[in-house]
Amino acid sequence: MKSLGVGTALGLAGCSGGGGGSSEGADTDTTAGGESTAADGSSGTDSGSGETTTLNVASWGEGLEREIVEEILTNYESSKQGVEVDYQNTPNEQYSQNLQTQFAGGEEPDVFYLIADEAPTFMRNSALLGIGSDLRDAEEYDFEDLLDNLVEPFTYEGTVYGVPKDFTPVGLFYNSDHLDAAGVSAPTTWSELRSVLEAIAESTDVDYPMAVGSQPRNTLLALVWQNGGDVLSEDGSEAVIGSPEAVEAMEFLDGLVEDDLAGIYGNDIDATWAPPAMGPGTISMSMTGAWSVSTLEQDYADVYEATEVGLPIPEGGEEATISFTTAWAASANTDAPDASVELIQSLTNAEGMWEWVSTGTALPARQSLLERDFYDDRPLLSGLGDLAEVAHPMVFGPQTSTILDIIMNEAEAVLTGSKSPETAMTNAERQINSEL
Repeated sequence: MKSLGVGTALGLAGCSGGGGGSSEGADTDTTAGGESTAADGSSGTDSGSGETTTLNVASWGEGLEREIVEEILTNYESSKQGVEVDYQNTPNEQYSQNLQTQFAGGEEPDVFYLIADEAPTFMRNSALLGIGSDLRDAEEYDFEDLLDNLVEPFTYEGTVYGVPKDFTPVGLFYNSDHLDAAGVSAPTTWSELRSVLEAIAESTDVDYPMAVGSQPRNTLLALVWQNGGDVLSEDGSEAVIGSPEAVEAMEFLDGLVEDDLAGIYGNDIDATWAPPAMGPGTISMSMTGAWSVSTLEQDYADVYEATEVGLPIPEGGEEATISFTTAWAASANTDAPDASVELIQSLTNAEGMWEWVSTGTALPARQSLLERDFYDDRPLLSGLGDLAEVAHPMVFGPQTSTILDIIMNEAEAVLTGSKSPETAMTNAERQINSEL
C-alpha cells in the first residue's frame, strides 16, 4: 500500500477555464449507465483492468484534523483493491493559491477541499466533476440528509459539484455572568442588545462590552440580512448593498462602535478574535462560531461554562446569519471519476463526517448528526446547530471575493470614522456594479 505523502506548493498563477455547465434543473453528471463522467467523456472505470489507480487528494489542516483525514484515507485505500491514495497537505493560508496554480498547470488533485466562496468560479469554468447523481443513488449514503442550504453553494445549473464536510454558523456568544452582574437578560432584538451593552458598560469592568473586526465579516452581512437587505438582487445581476435596509444595518453597528459599546479587535482591543478577548474578561460578547468553542473550553474553562449563544434581530426582522463551509470536490479532469466519487462518499457519509465533527471543532452538514445526543451537554455547539436553517454562506457568484473585499473595505472606513454609513454602502454598491 502506498504511504500518504505531503504535497508541495507550485508556482503562482490564476485559475483558468471557460464557461459551461450542465443543463438547467437536472443533474447531468452521469452517463446512461450511471457511471461518473470524466472531462473527456470516458467513464473512468478501472475495475477489471488489473491496473492500480492513484488518487491525489488535497486538503489543509494540522493536528487532529489532519490525523482524521489521513485515517479515513488510509481506511478507504485498504478497502479498495487497486486504489492508492497520495495525500497532499497544504497550510491553510497557502491552500487556495496552491489549488488555483495546480488547476492552471493541469496538475490539480483528483479530490480536494473546496471553500464555498471559491466554488462558483470553479463550477462556471467547468473545472469540477458533477457528483450529485451518483451520491443520490449510492447505497447507505442518504444524500437527502445533507442540509440544503449548505449544498446550494456547490450547486450550479442543477448539478451538485461538492459535498460539504462540515460548517459553522455565526452566533452572538455572550458571557451570562456579565449579564447577571448587570441585571439584564439575554437580548433577542437589536434594541435590547444595545440596552444590554449599555448595562454591562455601567455595571462591570470590561474594557468594551462587545468586539467586532475592523472589517466585520462575522457581523455586518448577518445584520443586513436580518434587516431585510441583501448584497445582490435576486437574479444576481446588480448590487443592492446600498439599500436603506443595508445602510440601517451599517448604522446600527457603527453606533455601537461610536458609543464605545463595541471595540475593534487589534485596535481598541489587543486580542484579534473572540476567545482571548472573552476569556480574560476584556469583553462580554462577540459574533463568532464553532472555531472558538474548543479554545474557550480548554483555555478559559470558567468563561466557557458561562458562555451562551443567541441571535438578536431587529424588531420585525428576519432570523438570519452567515455560515462558513467547505466541501469535498473532484476535478473534472480526473482519470478516475468513479474512485473519486467513492472516496467523497466515504469522507462525507455519516460515519466519515462524524469522525471529524465529533471533535467539536465544527458542526456536521447532516441533519441526523446534528440531532445526536452528543450535543445535549454541549450548549454552545447545540446553540449554533439551532441556527443551521437560518445560516447562509457568503457566496455571491464568481466575483464573491471581490464583492466581499469591497464591502469590508467600505465598512472599515465607517468603523474608523472616515465615511458615513450611507456614503460607504452607496460606494460599495457602485463598485460592485462596476465589477459585475
